[in-house]
Amino acid sequence: MKIGLILSHEGLAGIWTLACQGGALLAAAELNAAGGVLGEEIEIVEIDSGDTPASAYKAAQRLAIEENVDAVIGMQSSDLRPAVRRGLGGLAPYVYTSHYEGGFCGPGTAQLSCTDGEVLNPSLDWMARRHRAKRFFFVGNDYIWPRVAHGTTEEAVNFAGGQFVGEALIPFGARDYDAVLDRVRKARADVVVIAMLGEDAVCFNRAFADHGLARNAIRLNLAFDESQLMGLADGGGENLYAAQPYFDTSRAPGRDALAERYDACFSGQRPVMTANSVHCYDALHLVAAIARQVGRVDGCQMAHFLRPRLKRDHAYRMIGRTDADARVRLAEADGVDFVVRQAFTN
Repeated sequence: MKIGLILSHEGLAGIWTLACQGGALLAAAELNAAGGVLGEEIEIVEIDSGDTPASAYKAAQRLAIEENVDAVIGMQSSDLRPAVRRGLGGLAPYVYTSHYEGGFCGPGTAQLSCTDGEVLNPSLDWMARRHRAKRFFFVGNDYIWPRVAHGTTEEAVNFAGGQFVGEALIPFGARDYDAVLDRVRKARADVVVIAMLGEDAVCFNRAFADHGLARNAIRLNLAFDESQLMGLADGGGENLYAAQPYFDTSRAPGRDALAERYDACFSGQRPVMTANSVHCYDALHLVAAIARQVGRVDGCQMAHFLRPRLKRDHAYRMIGRTDADARVRLAEADGVDFVVRQAFTN
Protein backbone atom coordinates (compact mmCIF):
# COMPACT_ATOMS: atom_id res chain seq x y z
CA MET A 1 0.00 0.00 0.00
CA LYS A 2 1.53 3.31 -1.10
CA ILE A 3 0.65 6.41 0.89
CA GLY A 4 1.75 9.82 -0.31
CA LEU A 5 2.97 12.30 2.29
CA ILE A 6 2.74 15.77 0.80
CA LEU A 7 4.30 18.61 2.78
CA SER A 8 5.97 21.95 2.13
CA HIS A 9 9.61 21.04 2.65
CA GLU A 10 10.85 24.62 2.47
CA GLY A 11 9.36 28.10 2.73
CA LEU A 12 7.24 29.40 5.56
CA ALA A 13 5.57 26.05 6.36
CA GLY A 14 8.83 24.09 6.28
CA ILE A 15 9.25 24.61 10.02
CA TRP A 16 6.57 21.93 10.60
CA THR A 17 7.87 19.31 8.17
CA LEU A 18 10.18 17.25 10.41
CA ALA A 19 7.54 16.76 13.10
CA CYS A 20 4.90 15.79 10.52
CA GLN A 21 7.25 13.28 8.89
CA GLY A 22 8.02 11.78 12.28
CA GLY A 23 4.38 11.14 13.14
CA ALA A 24 3.65 9.56 9.75
CA LEU A 25 6.77 7.37 9.71
CA LEU A 26 6.06 6.10 13.22
CA ALA A 27 2.49 5.16 12.31
CA ALA A 28 3.64 3.36 9.17
CA ALA A 29 6.24 1.38 11.13
CA GLU A 30 3.68 0.35 13.73
CA LEU A 31 1.07 -0.67 11.17
CA ASN A 32 3.65 -2.69 9.23
CA ALA A 33 4.81 -4.42 12.41
CA ALA A 34 1.18 -5.44 12.99
CA GLY A 35 0.86 -6.97 9.51
CA GLY A 36 0.19 -3.92 7.36
CA VAL A 37 -3.20 -3.00 5.94
CA LEU A 38 -5.25 -5.95 4.69
CA GLY A 39 -1.96 -7.81 4.41
CA GLU A 40 -0.20 -5.09 2.40
CA GLU A 41 2.89 -3.37 3.76
CA ILE A 42 2.77 0.42 3.84
CA GLU A 43 5.26 2.37 1.76
CA ILE A 44 5.50 6.12 2.40
CA VAL A 45 6.13 8.24 -0.69
CA GLU A 46 7.25 11.73 0.31
CA ILE A 47 6.89 14.73 -1.97
CA ASP A 48 7.32 18.49 -1.64
CA SER A 49 4.14 20.45 -2.34
CA GLY A 50 6.07 23.67 -2.78
CA ASP A 51 4.37 26.86 -1.73
CA THR A 52 2.10 27.73 -4.67
CA PRO A 53 -1.16 26.21 -5.90
CA ALA A 54 0.55 25.29 -9.18
CA SER A 55 3.36 23.38 -7.46
CA ALA A 56 0.93 21.67 -5.08
CA TYR A 57 -1.27 20.59 -8.00
CA LYS A 58 1.70 19.10 -9.88
CA ALA A 59 2.94 17.30 -6.77
CA ALA A 60 -0.46 15.76 -6.09
CA GLN A 61 -0.88 14.79 -9.74
CA ARG A 62 2.51 13.07 -9.68
CA LEU A 63 1.50 11.10 -6.59
CA ALA A 64 -1.79 10.01 -8.14
CA ILE A 65 -0.63 9.22 -11.67
CA GLU A 66 3.11 8.49 -11.65
CA GLU A 67 3.45 7.03 -8.16
CA ASN A 68 -0.03 5.47 -8.21
CA VAL A 69 -0.50 5.99 -4.47
CA ASP A 70 -3.52 4.57 -2.70
CA ALA A 71 -4.00 7.57 -0.37
CA VAL A 72 -2.46 10.95 0.41
CA ILE A 73 -1.83 12.68 3.71
CA GLY A 74 -1.00 16.35 3.65
CA MET A 75 -0.44 19.41 5.76
CA GLN A 76 -0.83 22.45 3.54
CA SER A 77 -1.86 26.05 3.92
CA SER A 78 -5.50 26.58 2.99
CA ASP A 79 -4.67 28.17 -0.37
CA LEU A 80 -2.94 24.93 -1.47
CA ARG A 81 -5.54 22.44 -0.21
CA PRO A 82 -7.94 22.73 -3.21
CA ALA A 83 -5.00 22.34 -5.61
CA VAL A 84 -3.95 19.09 -3.93
CA ARG A 85 -7.50 17.75 -4.11
CA ARG A 86 -7.81 18.68 -7.81
CA GLY A 87 -4.42 17.15 -8.55
CA LEU A 88 -5.51 13.83 -7.08
CA GLY A 89 -8.58 13.86 -9.32
CA GLY A 90 -10.50 11.40 -7.15
CA LEU A 91 -7.87 8.70 -7.67
CA ALA A 92 -6.93 8.63 -3.98
CA PRO A 93 -8.38 9.94 -0.71
CA TYR A 94 -6.80 13.03 0.84
CA VAL A 95 -6.50 13.29 4.62
CA TYR A 96 -5.85 16.93 5.49
CA THR A 97 -4.17 17.49 8.85
CA SER A 98 -3.80 21.28 9.19
CA HIS A 99 -5.57 23.66 11.55
CA TYR A 100 -7.83 25.55 9.15
CA GLU A 101 -10.68 28.02 8.81
CA GLY A 102 -13.48 25.42 8.93
CA GLY A 103 -16.06 24.05 6.53
CA PHE A 104 -16.20 21.11 4.14
CA CYS A 105 -12.85 20.50 2.44
CA GLY A 106 -14.42 18.83 -0.58
CA PRO A 107 -15.32 15.31 -1.75
CA GLY A 108 -12.64 12.71 -1.28
CA THR A 109 -11.17 14.64 1.65
CA ALA A 110 -11.16 14.02 5.40
CA GLN A 111 -9.99 16.60 7.94
CA LEU A 112 -8.56 15.81 11.36
CA SER A 113 -7.45 19.03 13.05
CA CYS A 114 -9.33 21.82 14.82
CA THR A 115 -10.85 24.93 13.28
CA ASP A 116 -10.67 28.63 14.08
CA GLY A 117 -14.12 28.67 15.64
CA GLU A 118 -13.23 25.84 18.02
CA VAL A 119 -10.16 27.78 19.14
CA LEU A 120 -11.30 31.39 19.13
CA ASN A 121 -14.71 31.27 20.79
CA PRO A 122 -13.63 29.63 24.06
CA SER A 123 -10.14 31.18 24.14
CA LEU A 124 -11.25 34.78 23.76
CA ASP A 125 -14.11 34.26 26.19
CA TRP A 126 -11.59 32.86 28.71
CA MET A 127 -9.31 35.86 28.21
CA ALA A 128 -12.19 38.27 28.66
CA ARG A 129 -13.17 36.60 31.93
CA ARG A 130 -9.73 35.72 33.30
CA HIS A 131 -7.73 38.76 32.19
CA ARG A 132 -10.59 41.26 31.81
CA ALA A 133 -9.58 41.71 28.17
CA LYS A 134 -11.83 44.16 26.31
CA ARG A 135 -9.90 45.35 23.28
CA PHE A 136 -8.99 42.87 20.53
CA PHE A 137 -6.78 43.31 17.45
CA PHE A 138 -6.27 40.83 14.56
CA VAL A 139 -3.10 40.27 12.51
CA GLY A 140 -2.77 37.69 9.74
CA ASN A 141 -1.18 36.86 6.43
CA ASP A 142 -3.10 38.02 3.39
CA TYR A 143 -4.64 34.79 2.11
CA ILE A 144 -7.75 32.68 2.58
CA TRP A 145 -7.20 31.26 6.09
CA PRO A 146 -6.53 34.58 7.89
CA ARG A 147 -9.20 36.39 5.88
CA VAL A 148 -11.79 33.93 7.15
CA ALA A 149 -10.19 33.83 10.61
CA HIS A 150 -10.61 37.62 10.75
CA GLY A 151 -14.38 37.27 10.51
CA THR A 152 -14.40 34.40 12.99
CA THR A 153 -12.38 36.56 15.39
CA GLU A 154 -14.91 39.40 15.14
CA GLU A 155 -17.71 36.97 15.98
CA ALA A 156 -15.75 35.56 18.93
CA VAL A 157 -14.99 39.07 20.22
CA ASN A 158 -18.69 39.93 20.11
CA PHE A 159 -19.50 36.69 21.92
CA ALA A 160 -16.96 37.58 24.62
CA GLY A 161 -18.45 41.06 25.03
CA GLY A 162 -15.29 42.76 23.78
CA GLN A 163 -14.47 45.46 21.27
CA PHE A 164 -12.72 44.83 17.95
CA VAL A 165 -10.18 47.67 17.65
CA GLY A 166 -8.22 46.88 14.50
CA GLU A 167 -6.90 44.45 11.95
CA ALA A 168 -3.98 44.06 9.55
CA LEU A 169 -3.28 41.58 6.76
CA ILE A 170 0.39 41.22 5.86
CA PRO A 171 1.89 39.70 2.68
CA PHE A 172 3.82 36.44 2.93
CA GLY A 173 7.47 36.97 3.81
CA ALA A 174 7.16 40.61 4.92
CA ARG A 175 9.60 41.52 7.70
CA ASP A 176 8.97 45.23 8.24
CA TYR A 177 6.26 45.21 10.89
CA ASP A 178 6.79 48.71 12.28
CA ALA A 179 3.59 50.22 10.87
CA VAL A 180 1.41 47.33 12.06
CA LEU A 181 2.98 47.26 15.52
CA ASP A 182 2.50 51.01 15.81
CA ARG A 183 -1.20 50.50 15.06
CA VAL A 184 -1.42 47.79 17.73
CA ARG A 185 0.18 50.14 20.26
CA LYS A 186 -2.12 53.05 19.38
CA ALA A 187 -5.18 50.79 19.53
CA ARG A 188 -4.25 49.85 23.13
CA ALA A 189 -5.10 46.22 22.38
CA ASP A 190 -5.46 43.85 25.31
CA VAL A 191 -5.32 40.79 23.06
CA VAL A 192 -3.79 40.38 19.61
CA VAL A 193 -4.96 37.35 17.63
CA ILE A 194 -2.27 36.21 15.19
CA ALA A 195 -3.00 33.99 12.19
CA MET A 196 0.30 33.81 10.35
CA LEU A 197 1.91 30.93 8.54
CA GLY A 198 4.88 29.06 9.99
CA GLU A 199 8.05 31.12 9.94
CA ASP A 200 6.10 34.37 9.45
CA ALA A 201 4.45 33.82 12.84
CA VAL A 202 7.86 33.33 14.44
CA CYS A 203 9.27 36.53 12.96
CA PHE A 204 6.21 38.62 13.83
CA ASN A 205 6.21 37.40 17.42
CA ARG A 206 9.91 38.25 17.75
CA ALA A 207 9.26 41.76 16.48
CA PHE A 208 6.25 42.14 18.76
CA ALA A 209 8.39 41.39 21.81
CA ASP A 210 11.33 43.48 20.55
CA HIS A 211 9.00 46.50 20.28
CA GLY A 212 8.06 46.14 23.94
CA LEU A 213 4.44 45.20 23.29
CA ALA A 214 4.51 41.79 24.98
CA ARG A 215 4.43 43.27 28.49
CA ASN A 216 1.01 44.84 28.03
CA ALA A 217 -0.78 42.74 25.40
CA ILE A 218 -1.63 39.05 25.26
CA ARG A 219 -0.94 37.27 21.99
CA LEU A 220 -3.14 34.37 20.93
CA ASN A 221 -1.44 32.53 18.08
CA LEU A 222 -3.45 30.22 15.84
CA ALA A 223 -1.73 27.12 14.40
CA PHE A 224 1.35 27.74 16.55
CA ASP A 225 3.28 24.89 18.16
CA GLU A 226 6.48 24.00 20.00
CA SER A 227 8.51 24.02 16.76
CA GLN A 228 7.75 27.72 16.36
CA LEU A 229 8.14 28.53 20.03
CA MET A 230 11.71 27.24 19.82
CA GLY A 231 12.39 29.93 17.23
CA LEU A 232 11.68 32.84 19.56
CA ALA A 233 14.49 34.64 21.34
CA ASP A 234 14.65 34.91 25.13
CA GLY A 235 11.70 36.94 26.34
CA GLY A 236 9.81 36.52 23.08
CA GLY A 237 7.25 34.28 24.72
CA GLU A 238 6.00 36.69 27.37
CA ASN A 239 2.18 36.70 27.43
CA LEU A 240 2.13 34.41 24.39
CA TYR A 241 -0.67 31.84 24.14
CA ALA A 242 -1.50 29.13 21.65
CA ALA A 243 -4.47 26.80 21.34
CA GLN A 244 -4.10 23.26 20.04
CA PRO A 245 -5.59 19.81 20.71
CA TYR A 246 -2.17 18.58 21.90
CA PHE A 247 0.86 19.99 23.69
CA ASP A 248 3.84 17.91 24.71
CA THR A 249 3.42 19.06 28.32
CA SER A 250 -0.31 18.19 28.41
CA ARG A 251 -1.17 15.20 26.30
CA ALA A 252 -4.62 13.91 25.49
CA PRO A 253 -5.69 10.68 27.19
CA GLY A 254 -3.70 7.72 25.91
CA ARG A 255 -1.07 9.84 24.18
CA ASP A 256 1.73 9.40 26.73
CA ALA A 257 2.74 6.01 25.34
CA LEU A 258 2.65 7.42 21.80
CA ALA A 259 4.97 10.27 22.76
CA GLU A 260 7.34 7.82 24.41
CA ARG A 261 7.46 5.67 21.27
CA TYR A 262 8.04 8.78 19.15
CA ASP A 263 10.92 9.91 21.38
CA ALA A 264 12.45 6.43 21.42
CA CYS A 265 12.15 6.14 17.64
CA PHE A 266 13.83 9.41 16.74
CA SER A 267 16.16 9.89 19.74
CA GLY A 268 16.06 13.68 19.63
CA GLN A 269 16.68 13.86 15.87
CA ARG A 270 13.30 15.52 15.32
CA PRO A 271 11.32 18.13 17.26
CA VAL A 272 9.23 16.92 20.20
CA MET A 273 5.90 15.44 19.24
CA THR A 274 3.54 18.27 18.36
CA ALA A 275 -0.13 18.48 17.44
CA ASN A 276 0.97 18.26 13.80
CA SER A 277 2.87 15.03 14.50
CA VAL A 278 -0.18 13.54 16.20
CA HIS A 279 -2.49 14.47 13.32
CA CYS A 280 -0.17 12.90 10.74
CA TYR A 281 0.10 9.78 12.92
CA ASP A 282 -3.69 9.57 13.20
CA ALA A 283 -4.07 10.23 9.47
CA LEU A 284 -2.23 7.02 8.57
CA HIS A 285 -4.42 5.05 10.93
CA LEU A 286 -7.47 6.67 9.34
CA VAL A 287 -6.30 5.64 5.87
CA ALA A 288 -5.90 2.07 7.15
CA ALA A 289 -9.40 2.19 8.68
CA ILE A 290 -10.92 3.46 5.42
CA ALA A 291 -9.27 0.63 3.49
CA ARG A 292 -10.69 -1.89 5.94
CA GLN A 293 -14.12 -0.27 5.68
CA VAL A 294 -14.00 -0.46 1.87
CA GLY A 295 -12.65 -4.00 2.07
CA ARG A 296 -9.64 -3.52 -0.17
CA VAL A 297 -6.71 -1.21 -0.86
CA ASP A 298 -8.13 0.77 -3.75
CA GLY A 299 -7.57 4.52 -4.02
CA CYS A 300 -10.66 5.26 -6.10
CA GLN A 301 -13.00 3.34 -3.83
CA MET A 302 -11.41 4.88 -0.74
CA ALA A 303 -11.83 8.37 -2.22
CA HIS A 304 -15.44 7.52 -3.05
CA PHE A 305 -15.98 6.56 0.59
CA LEU A 306 -15.11 10.18 1.45
CA ARG A 307 -17.45 11.80 -1.09
CA PRO A 308 -19.89 12.75 1.67
CA ARG A 309 -18.31 14.69 4.48
CA LEU A 310 -16.71 12.44 7.09
CA LYS A 311 -17.34 14.08 10.43
CA ARG A 312 -14.29 14.26 12.62
CA ASP A 313 -15.88 12.42 15.53
CA HIS A 314 -16.68 9.55 13.16
CA ALA A 315 -13.11 9.60 11.85
CA TYR A 316 -11.76 9.30 15.39
CA ARG A 317 -14.12 6.45 16.18
CA MET A 318 -12.86 4.65 13.08
CA ILE A 319 -9.35 4.63 14.54
CA GLY A 320 -10.51 3.62 18.00
CA ARG A 321 -10.35 7.02 19.63
CA THR A 322 -12.88 9.69 20.56
CA ASP A 323 -13.37 13.30 19.57
CA ALA A 324 -11.91 14.20 22.97
CA ASP A 325 -8.58 13.87 21.16
CA ALA A 326 -9.48 17.08 19.32
CA ARG A 327 -10.44 18.96 22.49
CA VAL A 328 -8.79 22.37 22.42
CA ARG A 329 -6.26 23.26 25.08
CA LEU A 330 -5.23 26.87 25.69
CA ALA A 331 -1.58 27.09 26.73
CA GLU A 332 0.83 29.83 27.74
CA ALA A 333 4.47 29.90 26.69
CA ASP A 334 7.01 29.18 29.42
CA GLY A 335 10.48 29.20 27.91
CA VAL A 336 10.46 26.59 25.14
CA ASP A 337 7.41 24.78 26.53
CA PHE A 338 3.71 25.47 26.68
CA VAL A 339 1.83 25.22 29.98
CA VAL A 340 -1.86 24.46 29.55
CA ARG A 341 -4.07 26.95 31.37
CA GLN A 342 -7.47 25.66 30.27
CA ALA A 343 -8.97 22.71 28.39
CA PHE A 344 -12.28 23.29 26.67
CA THR A 345 -15.07 20.85 26.02
CA ASN A 346 -16.25 20.60 22.41
